[in-house]
Amino acid sequence: MCGIAGIIADAADIEERLRRMSEAIAHRGPDDQGCRLWPARDRIQTGFAHRRLSIIDLSPSGRQPMTASDGRYSVVYNGEVYNYLGLRKELEERGVRFKTNTDTEVLLELYRAHGADCLERLRGMFAFALRDNETGDVFLARDRLGIKPLYYYSGEGGFLFCSEIRGLLASGLAPRVLDESSLDSYLSFGAVQEPRTIIEGVRSLPPAHFMVVGADGRIREKSCYWRLPASRRGVGREEAVARTRSLLEESVRLHLVADAPLGAFLSSGVDSASIVALMSKLAGGRAKTFTVSLESQELSEHLLAREIAERHSAEHTEIVLSEAEMVASLPDAISAIDQPTIDGVNTWVISRAARRAGVTVALSGLGGDELFGGYPSFRRARKLEQYGAPMGWLNPASRRALARIAAGVLGDSLPSQKAASVISAGADTLAAYAAMRGLFSRTSRNSLITTRARTAADTAGDYELPLETIELVRAGDASGELFNRISRYEMSLYMANMLLRDTDGMSMSSALEVRPPLLDHKLVEWVYSLPGELKTGQHPKQLLVEAMGADLPAEIVNRKKTGFALPFERWIKTSLKPFVTDALKDAEAVLGAGLNPAEVADVVDRFESGSRSTSWSRVWGLVVLVDWSRRNKVSIDERAR
Repeated sequence: MCGIAGIIADAADIEERLRRMSEAIAHRGPDDQGCRLWPARDRIQTGFAHRRLSIIDLSPSGRQPMTASDGRYSVVYNGEVYNYLGLRKELEERGVRFKTNTDTEVLLELYRAHGADCLERLRGMFAFALRDNETGDVFLARDRLGIKPLYYYSGEGGFLFCSEIRGLLASGLAPRVLDESSLDSYLSFGAVQEPRTIIEGVRSLPPAHFMVVGADGRIREKSCYWRLPASRRGVGREEAVARTRSLLEESVRLHLVADAPLGAFLSSGVDSASIVALMSKLAGGRAKTFTVSLESQELSEHLLAREIAERHSAEHTEIVLSEAEMVASLPDAISAIDQPTIDGVNTWVISRAARRAGVTVALSGLGGDELFGGYPSFRRARKLEQYGAPMGWLNPASRRALARIAAGVLGDSLPSQKAASVISAGADTLAAYAAMRGLFSRTSRNSLITTRARTAADTAGDYELPLETIELVRAGDASGELFNRISRYEMSLYMANMLLRDTDGMSMSSALEVRPPLLDHKLVEWVYSLPGELKTGQHPKQLLVEAMGADLPAEIVNRKKTGFALPFERWIKTSLKPFVTDALKDAEAVLGAGLNPAEVADVVDRFESGSRSTSWSRVWGLVVLVDWSRRNKVSIDERAR
């Protein structure tokens, strides 16, 4: 796990710009760093930079940028290829001789042997840039589920890429200007939907995509190399359970490959308990587990996690934080945010605690809810479909009129706003899902966003999602299964744009690598392809529960879904109130973030008065946006260009 950066631009000051990009992501790789510049071609020069967090082969031989044995290719790489030992053996049988024990060198030699087709053979999480030193072309790729980030900017100043947006901003070439449509996307969901980012002109390379950039800095090709499979037929429950168990064990075994200290996050939930149970069987020693809680939280969470650890003979660390300590550390957590989000602080807390406890790698149960059906959205989907079908017979104008009537009858509350949005969506399941997952309704967003910023946002029409995002989510959808459609929405929208993005940024701010075994693409392909009837039953995540069998105690399976949650609703009214006031009472900062100060003040007033029409997450979303924009000197104002 590392941080990567690169630039293809005018040779005049590329070295200084690349240095600033590298320094901006230094927290991602405290163990080593490297930089390489290639001779200019027609004044255009290429440079790569790397910040290393040593996980496999801790020796200096793993330094990057790394060049292949024949000198043809050079790479900067962030991530882990878990099947690298098997790939290495195949390459050695073909006569390749390795100088290091790294997966980086395996990646280089695999590309040298197979070109872009090497991506089909990789099993892991990754984002990398590889230069052809003969042609000057740069090949960039990202893993199938989007676990590792890769941002880029292509403009008059040249082409840039980086693991974090802050690195692109540090170059001085990417504009510090808020993207107008992305502002609407952020207010819709509390996180900007890929491939857009909050910065104008900066994009995220979508999951399972690669692209080729020429020596002149122009993007020549962009392509998708993997999609979720169609639903299988003729698979019985017994086969589904057995194969799922086998793939779970295989994935966890692969995710244990590391030369650095390794542990696991442990809550009282099914996902992390499953990971720890399998680790204890496969690790060949006592698994290290970590649980974090606040003193004020219910102790049953802490005690149940302890019981799970004891059941599997894990070396368990309990980290109990006082509320005062947590609130005092929030400024550091917020400053770690790379792109505005209403989530992620809890990940920052547990990642910092695990790193301080001495581990460099932590396994996580992330992805279990999306893949196996743990969210309420899976249970609500059938009702959404039933209610939406009759609405599909109405034209959009009629649906909007009916939605306004429903909102008036139901009153000014969050549920009524969401109900109105679902009515407006009609028979479109994706639109209805987006409405249920939404933060601010379109009516609220139109009031909050300034006139200038709203001009671009309105081009999206009535739909809650940007067209680019809709195309990404629906591309290659060969399954009519409702369960699988919701699974794809959760993985492509909420998980990709919030959970994975926040997990990477917040964990890497503490130089901790987080690995999600439940997102191994072989496991995802299998589980996703199964009909929904094999994944539903007495319990949420029924297939996972059956696959784990006796390894999951009944008290874990039968308990209500919870998680490590911070009491933001109370904090915003008490200990965090000065921070909230400082951000949202600063009219200049609010305007700079593209928001109307009067409407922002109204949201805060309604929250403080206890109105059902708003929630703490809406206030927090505005606070983070304004604070992030001010902190990073980013503005909606045209003069910032």
